[in-house]
Amino acid sequence: MAEHTARDEEENGDHGETDDGCRLHRRDALKMSATAVAAGLTGLSMTSSAAAATERHGISFDRVVDAVDDLGLDPDGDEPIDSAIAETIEEGDTLVEFPPGEYYWKDSISEHDVRNWGIRGLGDDPTDVRFVSDEGASKHLLKTNGGNGLLVENVALDYGSDRDGSLGLVLKLDDGLRVQDVHFVGYNPIENDGAVDNLSPQALDSDGRAIVDGLVRTGPTDVRPHGENEGCIWLGDNHVGELVVRNSHIENTGTNAIYARAAPGDVKVEDSLFVNNNQASLRIGGEGSHVKNCRFVVDTDDATDENDGRFINPNSILWETGERGENGGSIEGCDFIYESVPSETTAVWIDGSAGETTIRDSRFRLDADAAAVRADDPRDPRLGETSERPWNVTLDGVSVTGSSSGSTPAISIENRDDSTIRNSCLHLTGDRHGVLFRDCDDSAIEDTNINVGGEATIFQGSDVSTSGITDSESCPVPGDSSSSGQEADAQEETEEEDTETEEEDTETEEETETETEEETETETEEETETETEEETETETATETETATETETATKTDDK
Repeated sequence: MAEHTARDEEENGDHGETDDGCRLHRRDALKMSATAVAAGLTGLSMTSSAAAATERHGISFDRVVDAVDDLGLDPDGDEPIDSAIAETIEEGDTLVEFPPGEYYWKDSISEHDVRNWGIRGLGDDPTDVRFVSDEGASKHLLKTNGGNGLLVENVALDYGSDRDGSLGLVLKLDDGLRVQDVHFVGYNPIENDGAVDNLSPQALDSDGRAIVDGLVRTGPTDVRPHGENEGCIWLGDNHVGELVVRNSHIENTGTNAIYARAAPGDVKVEDSLFVNNNQASLRIGGEGSHVKNCRFVVDTDDATDENDGRFINPNSILWETGERGENGGSIEGCDFIYESVPSETTAVWIDGSAGETTIRDSRFRLDADAAAVRADDPRDPRLGETSERPWNVTLDGVSVTGSSSGSTPAISIENRDDSTIRNSCLHLTGDRHGVLFRDCDDSAIEDTNINVGGEATIFQGSDVSTSGITDSESCPVPGDSSSSGQEADAQEETEEEDTETEEEDTETEEETETETEEETETETEEETETETEEETETETATETETATETETATKTDDK
């Protein structure tokens, strides 16, 4: 696919070309800035309003300059800013601060060996400082390759709602990359209409670190079949350090909110929200990678009506390692909520390319045709190479609740000896089986509650020991400390309270009418003053939970 060719060039270090074929390197930037900008920049440290050295998020800057007052940039979006930005990158050790406004970024900038440089918006919200480009532009505004210390903070990349073109950043540093509170705003088209991945944050040194904190992308999308969309965050095989994505919100992507299956470095996703992302919210896996304290919500019936196309297979996590065939990694403290889906799907799909994996202290609420966990046979991976051993899967402290029905068991594990389910709880009121072990020896289910509409356990060609199995109608549910049984009781109590409230309201109205008639008669006969009572009606709103459909996850985007 064309998207792969472009990315392969970037991954091989050929960052000279902009997305629209223009080049903007140091000598070009120097020429372009020779008139209006050069004087201000060459005397940058002497500018009267420029601030002294500062440090933000662990990155030190020798000087801080104001984009408008010091560099003379246009906050109204009429004059291009990229040549001046390129010059500050060449200078290095500079933090450029942008007052609220709209800034026109005309051409892509490609730079190598960036040293302690950053941009920071001064608004109360990231969208107060917006970077825009030409209408319909499809480009990465900034592409870096190597260096230490780069900050992008409190700004938005705005590519509009015209349904063509999008903007992004390719930020590859040896170490010290920070993307803080950055929003990507606009309609997200398909590749043929100019889509690009919004962010590629990569640590090129094995000891290097990149942090993405507070990223938001929730705009409408043209959702199409496999291979036609671009995602939000993309990593290639040059990422060998550590990437941490945290406190972020990615919603409504046509494909893969975070795609990192090829990256040999660690990928850690924490404290983030993922809603209605087609194909998968996350594609990661392997030793050193984890997903912690995240919330995944799939309710495609409630997706924005500004979308085009339709959702196909919204898995939450596709745990895989591609051609690396690694084991290790964990999913911990996460909530998975499935309200409605287009067809049968799976919340956590562990591909055969991923070996030993742990899911701990996580809760699944399935009110649609979705399975909780599916661990495939490593001998027959669908998305890469057979993983190295061990292959066992451990579920510890996992809860699965809801009204889901379907042919796929809530938990299925295939050809993964020494797998264990312990301290877990399943309570499904629909017609779905509980746990399937296929070709798994020396495995166990321990201290676990299983109460489902179908078979509690199915062991096919497996040696599985069981102990401490119960069948209570109560299991923890996502988002609070209540249980599935308590949730049902609470619903019944709410309905009873509503009925009682309606009856009380009716009685009150009748009493009020009677009192009013008596007072009117008394008024006529005795000409006394009466009091008028105001009537009020109370409506008690109840929450309605929607249950719908799902799909077996098909092979997703092998970028």
